[in-house]
Amino acid sequence: MKKSGSEATSAGQRLVERARYLDKEGRASIPLSLLLVLLFEMRGYVAAIISLTFSEDRTRLLKLFYTSSEQFGLMLLIGLPALIVLLATTFVGEDKPNWANRLMRFAQPLLLLSLVFDAVLIFWLFIEQHGAFSFGRAAIVFGWFVCGWYLINSRHWRFYRQHLINIE
Repeated sequence: MKKSGSEATSAGQRLVERARYLDKEGRASIPLSLLLVLLFEMRGYVAAIISLTFSEDRTRLLKLFYTSSEQFGLMLLIGLPALIVLLATTFVGEDKPNWANRLMRFAQPLLLLSLVFDAVLIFWLFIEQHGAFSFGRAAIVFGWFVCGWYLINSRHWRFYRQHLINIE
C-alpha cells in the first residue's frame, strides 16, 4: 500500500536531483568524488606515471610501494576496470548514445568487482607482511572502505550513471 503523496514526493525529488546535478545546458557533471575513487583504484597506474619522472632509476619509487613486480602487475590489472570507466566518462555522448553510454550500465559492477579483487590483494599483502602495521597500509584500507561506501551510497554517482544510460 502506497503512502499518499509518495509519488509526488519522488517526482519532486527527481526534479531537485536534476536541478542539482545538471548544468545550464542540461549536461550531467562528473562527480569529483568519482574521479577520486577512480584515482584510488588506479593507484598502480598513478605510481607508474610518477615513477617516469625519475630519470636515474625509474624502479626506485615503485619499490617503495610494491615489493615485487608481481604486486605491481596485479595492481595494474586491478586498476584496469577503473581506467575503462574513466575513458568511458571521457567519451560519453550527451547528444546521442555511443559505446561509453552502454558501458555505464556496467560501470558500478565493474568498479565493485575491482574493489573486491583489491581487498583480496590488500589482505594478501597484510598476511605477507605478517600483520605489521604501517600508516600507509592503514590509509589504503581506509580508502578502500570509503570507496566502497561511495560506490554503493552516492546519489550523485547513481544519478550520473542513470542519466547517461537513459540518453536517447
